[in-house]
Amino acid sequence: MPSNKTDQKRKRSSKNDGPSKKPAFHMLPPLAASVIEDKSELAPIIANTPGLQSSNSLRFNPYIKSRSNVPKSAAATRNPGIVSSEILLQSSDHAKMDFVGREGTGDDTDSQVKHYVAVVDPEEKTWKVVEVRRATLRGALRTRRTEEEDSEEELNTMRAQRTALTNTFGTKQSRKAVQSMAENAQLSNAPAGAVPQAGAALISSLPANTASGLAKALATQAEVQAAKPLPTPNLTASHPSDVYSIETLVPGSHSTLSQLNGVSEWKSQVDAGLGVTTVSRYVSNRVGPVATSDNTTHLQVLRFIQLLIEFGRCLKSMGANAKGGGPGSKRLPPRDDLRRILSNTTGAAAKPVAAAKAAPVDGELLPDSVIDAVRRRFAPSGGFVSKNDLTLLHTTICALSLHIPPQPAKDGGSSSLGGNAPNELATDPSDLRDDLRLDPNTIHQYFRELGCRIDKPRETEFAKWNIKGGKAEAHARRVARLRVPVEFPKVSRGGRK
Repeated sequence: MPSNKTDQKRKRSSKNDGPSKKPAFHMLPPLAASVIEDKSELAPIIANTPGLQSSNSLRFNPYIKSRSNVPKSAAATRNPGIVSSEILLQSSDHAKMDFVGREGTGDDTDSQVKHYVAVVDPEEKTWKVVEVRRATLRGALRTRRTEEEDSEEELNTMRAQRTALTNTFGTKQSRKAVQSMAENAQLSNAPAGAVPQAGAALISSLPANTASGLAKALATQAEVQAAKPLPTPNLTASHPSDVYSIETLVPGSHSTLSQLNGVSEWKSQVDAGLGVTTVSRYVSNRVGPVATSDNTTHLQVLRFIQLLIEFGRCLKSMGANAKGGGPGSKRLPPRDDLRRILSNTTGAAAKPVAAAKAAPVDGELLPDSVIDAVRRRFAPSGGFVSKNDLTLLHTTICALSLHIPPQPAKDGGSSSLGGNAPNELATDPSDLRDDLRLDPNTIHQYFRELGCRIDKPRETEFAKWNIKGGKAEAHARRVARLRVPVEFPKVSRGGRK
């Protein structure tokens, strides 16, 4: 006899019914619709990101150009600013990728469709609609050149081959000429005879009448100064702090400074009455007064100076016959070791055991964007730092030190003066001399190349520079001063024959 259990299934009790999965829909009252007549080309943008997920922290730079062959019918029915112009979005904030957003072309079906954004105001019972642009955002991996390619390109230059041939088979006079060219290019960031963009800009600003001896001398001076591995100066600055601004000295500007680790740690230690000890004499002698002045930017600059000093100290010598880098070049450590060294806020320890204890944990390591920014600025060749790149590193540290005033707490950290005169920036280069392991003449020459004047402290400045030994101590001390207009070292023309 067949069972009829299928007809007697227990019905679910209404008490056990689960909540409905349908989303609640709130009915809005009748709204008054209106269209905003906007004729500006700066309209909102709807960005489509097929195949990738972009971060909300990315900042895009907009670029606008005019369209050609705009139909009159389209301009009559649409926003004239959107129809007559095309926008492009670009961002390089990501550590490894570049993002580009473009509007659809005429062949794209979606480009023929109008796009709108509606803003609903329930209180006012209005519904405003405005026409917007639509862009497609795509990402591409940033290409990097290998170290082997850079090395081969460096070795195959005609100038390097001619120099080696002259040193081997040339006469005494020709070898002397090559040596003279090398000495003149000691502070050069480009091959002899090559003028970079900064040099071209300086030369183009000179008078057109270059036939006179004075114009030729000015042109030579501008060409030599622009070819040196120095931070690019702003010769139109009205204050010394703008000659070498923080935005130009720090790769990535304030975005890099805000990502530095250890700044808040230094601040809390100083507020607690504890000392901050680092391997840098310059940083250790100034971190306390700078933290007390409550100037966060100065404290971040001080942390970046300590990072650059550690970057220079971790480089390993490649020998006289180094491949690719040339004489005086140094090799970078592996990426993980470099990141660990630069993330240490107290500096590299002398012993391996102490270094392991002082090494920061993963959460305190510097982000990849900071490491990549430093490598791109001071190690553009890849795995090694040339002699010119090392000179640029040292001169950048010297220029940054000018932004740390001798008495940071004097004005409460509200300006860059802090004991400086209103028309100058000054610093004592003795601590940097010890940190960079340079002789006094070299560190003084670096500041002279930056346009500074090296002189003794004045008697009215003994308290500012903490001189307690009177004139005898002041006679042995030197101060680097930067004023406007900036005066660079003159190019020697040689003596009369």
